Amino acid sequence: MTTILWLSRHEPLPAQVSALRRKFGEVKIVKYQRPLSTAADAIHLAKECGAEYIIPVLPLSFIAYLVDQASKEGIKIIMAKMKSIHECYQQPCPQFMEDYDTIIESRDYNSGIKIYRHYRFEKFCILEGIKFIERDL
Repeated sequence: MTTILWLSRHEPLPAQVSALRRKFGEVKIVKYQRPLSTAADAIHLAKECGAEYIIPVLPLSFIAYLVDQASKEGIKIIMAKMKSIHECYQQPCPQFMEDYDTIIESRDYNSGIKIYRHYRFEKFCILEGIKFIERDL
């Protein structure tokens, strides 16, 4: 059985669980829904539960450091590829697919109107590295 540490305040979607089972067979998904201070904390949690993989839904800068640190420990980072479908102004959305979709409530930055950002799960991928390319302002 493959153990996966799920770092997100959101539950995995049914389509995500199915995709993991297709890839790994029987899986144990250990969910951790509280904030983490450092990538080292995530690595410690993964080791504690015997996870070979971590799926983080966290800020990109955190994930970049986590990818680097996890590779040193033999832990792989998986990212869920979510496609932005559209912004909904009403609920329920007629295009919503329960097993694949999530809708995040937000506000339009210019008007302040409540909107719903509609995302659809596409696939998982392994993150081998994240490169930030910078230049002086």
